[in-house]
Amino acid sequence: MASKRAFASILSIERAASSGLRSRTVCSSCRRQLQLKQSSAITTSSPPTRSLSSSPTLHKKSSASSKSSRKSPKVGSADVNEHIPDKKATRNRDDEIDPYDHSELEGSIAQAVARLKDALTKTRDAGRVTPDMLEALPVELNIKHPDQSKPKGKGETAHHERAKLGDIASVVPKGGRMLQVFAAEEGHVKPLTASIMASDYSLTPEVDKNNPMLILVPVPPATAETRQQAAQEAKKCFDKASLEVRNARGDAQKRFRRMELNKLVIQDELKKAHKGMEDVAKKGQDEVKKVFDNALKTLQQ
Repeated sequence: MASKRAFASILSIERAASSGLRSRTVCSSCRRQLQLKQSSAITTSSPPTRSLSSSPTLHKKSSASSKSSRKSPKVGSADVNEHIPDKKATRNRDDEIDPYDHSELEGSIAQAVARLKDALTKTRDAGRVTPDMLEALPVELNIKHPDQSKPKGKGETAHHERAKLGDIASVVPKGGRMLQVFAAEEGHVKPLTASIMASDYSLTPEVDKNNPMLILVPVPPATAETRQQAAQEAKKCFDKASLEVRNARGDAQKRFRRMELNKLVIQDELKKAHKGMEDVAKKGQDEVKKVFDNALKTLQQ
């Protein structure tokens, strides 16, 4: 209704203007009011717009890589099994990145020293008669005579039994020039003495005056040629053990190099641990040298 009235007033004004009122001047205030009425009438009287299409309005397709669809990174504590580089390695260190753990190096050195001692023991006995050599000698014993109480032909016939010396006696070294043979039975003393004298070692066994079941076997001294040969063999054993210690130190050096390249340990701690590793390797070389020197002294006796 309001729009119809506005149109009617506008039409009356236009008609009056067209019927002879054009020559009359209109004041500025009336002209302004007339313009406002015209503009308000046009805006209120404009019919609403209709959509010609019955399909729904299309929305803009969202991007496949929109920020809303992206996953935010996890924020939490670090994995326990993950190696933490640089300064944090001191807070969460395990055995694999512990620069102060020299157990592997110490174990390798201990094995090298043990092998050296075993080899030098065999070298020291080169050219000498050892307890093992005596225990391997064959012995004939237990000669059984016919039983006189039984009828002729019914008793046991005489025979010999063969055994190793180590099975019926024990050999113990005494000092560096004597071996003691302890017989298990008094009847084995003579067969044992005969077996030792018949060996290829040029031995002269004697029965102890105070103990009839003890046989004393003097060991002849080693010759100059035998000592020289034993010293050469001992030097080869020493060189081999020293090389094993150096190889163990090289493996430790590679381990420290990996720590440095991967930044698993800070530089200050790495230097301190490296110095400790060098001390362990030096002690190992000193132990090898000490064992070798003691073996040389024994060979000279």
